[in-house]
Amino acid sequence: MWEELHDLEVLEGDPVQKWSEIILHASPTLAKKELDRILELLATYEVAFEESGADMRKFIHTHQEQITAQKRNIAIESSANILSENE
Repeated sequence: MWEELHDLEVLEGDPVQKWSEIILHASPTLAKKELDRILELLATYEVAFEESGADMRKFIHTHQEQITAQKRNIAIESSANILSENE
């Protein structure tokens, strides 16, 4: 996804860095709402992963490329959530 959107001016640069800027400059209400959504999702994934009995360190090591790509996708989605609420 990131590769397809890379040339859009609004997304120039690293999506994770852009997301950080958006979070820091968003209204406190919007930033809190988005961070709460992300924390809920993170907690859900962590509980599900722990319940599966898989080894987190091994998984991270063997899936680093996919994790990095997904991190970018999440940053783009989260940025879009904040910016669409701000209009």
